[in-house]
Amino acid sequence: MSTDERRSRRPALLGVAAGLALILLAPLVWWGLQPSAAGQQVSTVNVAAAEQLAGSQAVTPFSAPPSTVLDPSMPPAPAADSPPSAELSAGTGSAAEPAPPSETATAASVSPPLADPVSLSLPTLGVDATVVPVGVTTNGEMEVPRDVGTVGWYRFGPAPGASAGSAVITGHVDDVNQGTGAFARLGDLQPGDPLSVVDVDGRTLSYTVLAREQWPKSQVPLERLFDRGGEPRLVLITCGGAFDDNVLGYDDNIAITAVRVG
Repeated sequence: MSTDERRSRRPALLGVAAGLALILLAPLVWWGLQPSAAGQQVSTVNVAAAEQLAGSQAVTPFSAPPSTVLDPSMPPAPAADSPPSAELSAGTGSAAEPAPPSETATAASVSPPLADPVSLSLPTLGVDATVVPVGVTTNGEMEVPRDVGTVGWYRFGPAPGASAGSAVITGHVDDVNQGTGAFARLGDLQPGDPLSVVDVDGRTLSYTVLAREQWPKSQVPLERLFDRGGEPRLVLITCGGAFDDNVLGYDDNIAITAVRVG
């Protein structure tokens, strides 16, 4: 082989070697670029005040215990008189939330329909998120919008502004592909922090944070969070705690309870 031939083959060999190196490195680069799980650990504040807002067991429409995993991504659908499951998956995995009761039970136990909420503002966190109505999945878990920047209002329960009961809005912490979600720092909210909801008619409902809580998903008080009786309030729910690589979800749920002002 001539010197010129050897020289002409060298660039080709180098190109092959470089290509192989890129193939081998690609999975490592992809893994390294994935956002780290962002679940929070927060202290519980004013839980007694939140509990006092709930209605009596007699007016709670959920007679059967719910399943216990709340995951802000997507929930299953419950039986007529059972609360939604407590599974919210707001993170690198899908999120599941509590499932709603039947339409008949809903009509009998919820105030007359109000205008649907369309946006949620959390000034302390710099969050302005679109709100969409959500229901339950075929597994009986509460749905969560696929877009991590959008949050979901549980349409089978009271709407924000109802005269009684808990209006529930859920959102993601994060997602492996989309990154940080609207509720990534929900646990940073403190009693007294302002928030507001705007409905489809353009009405603004102002709230102030009353309580902040965190539980393992097996201990989430679904009957209270999705209560249709008691004092009117707004409940925001997301995932928290440690991230479990085996199930691609968070171990806990975090909830913020807020009450109307003005």
